[in-house]
Amino acid sequence: MMEVFLMGSGQDLHVTGFLTLRMVNFIIAMFIGLRFLILSGEFPKTVLLLVVAFTLPLVLSVMVAHIVGSDMGLVFDDIKPILYFYMIFFYYYVSSSEKIIQRAFDILLLAGKIMTVFYLIYVLLTDVFNIIPYAVAYQTLDSMNSFMFRGIGSAVYYKGFVFLPIAAVGFFREKKYVWLLLSTLAIYFSFTRGLYLLLVFGVLFFYLRTRHIDIVRIVALVLVGLLFYVAAEQFGIFSFEQSFMDNREESDYTRVAIMHQVYEAITWWSAIIGHGFGFGIEERSSYMEISYLDIFHKQGIFGLTVWILLLVSVISFGRSVSQKYKETADFWVTAVLMVYLQSFFNPYINNPMGLTVILMGLVFCYRFSHDVHFADSSPVQC
Repeated sequence: MMEVFLMGSGQDLHVTGFLTLRMVNFIIAMFIGLRFLILSGEFPKTVLLLVVAFTLPLVLSVMVAHIVGSDMGLVFDDIKPILYFYMIFFYYYVSSSEKIIQRAFDILLLAGKIMTVFYLIYVLLTDVFNIIPYAVAYQTLDSMNSFMFRGIGSAVYYKGFVFLPIAAVGFFREKKYVWLLLSTLAIYFSFTRGLYLLLVFGVLFFYLRTRHIDIVRIVALVLVGLLFYVAAEQFGIFSFEQSFMDNREESDYTRVAIMHQVYEAITWWSAIIGHGFGFGIEERSSYMEISYLDIFHKQGIFGLTVWILLLVSVISFGRSVSQKYKETADFWVTAVLMVYLQSFFNPYINNPMGLTVILMGLVFCYRFSHDVHFADSSPVQC
């Protein structure tokens, strides 16, 4: 868990050759999860159906890729990160106690603290006191897969920063307001619009949930707020981008170009089942900026439906937990929604970082709502 939360894309810490620490952890965890599955023979049918539902479009997309003659190297590149979904077996079996679930939460917050402290020190050493020259920072970090410079001073976006606003919600939940303030500062100095939005959404959503406001109403409120913002930006009334940072024409152009190219590639059959894995577009051969476009392009509506089903399942499980665990479930539902929201800007739901949060939210909320060990008070529908 700490490796996923703290090490960004996971591509910078190699054990040997192409084998990264994340791959080693995945292999070990899968062995443990499958061993429990074989020995116990017990696995919830509801979650197993989700595994089957996830597997069907995956297999179909591989078959389509073979039919259209996609490069198998690119096919493997697309499949490799989403195979992490099968860690669901590991997370299910190891989360059989409240202590373990609390430990996962604590590890997430610890990773948030570490990233916050290191990034704020980095900002002080580079842009405030100029102890580390920009050239040195650029040469050191640019060669690594997980860092991207923002074009504003020495500010960088670290792929693991997606966990900063999630951890901030955790600090808010625990009333650790000093850490909430520090993590907010770190997020601000990342100069990343998506993280700003994620922080506001996460804290607001969790706050409203603790006031027993229904999830559907909160999501509707957020969508209305986004609609008003888009309208205000289009008419030049207000622009979040212009108020807080330099323009981002290049990244915006890339996303718009990807949208057009995905749209132009649509056929009647690709809209349903996609073009298959490994079938990219001119702007991106893989890992499109917007996860949902990547999924739709390669797996069609069939594939998108599965990801929506996972989200609906998390929300459904989270709504029917016992009162004792409601706040914990609300936190993980919030975290899952934040990952889904961030995936409109960067590819997270279909890689190990986002999948880790989704799997934890799914398994933990299922445990709280169905497991007899947790059902020690009457379920609350809200």
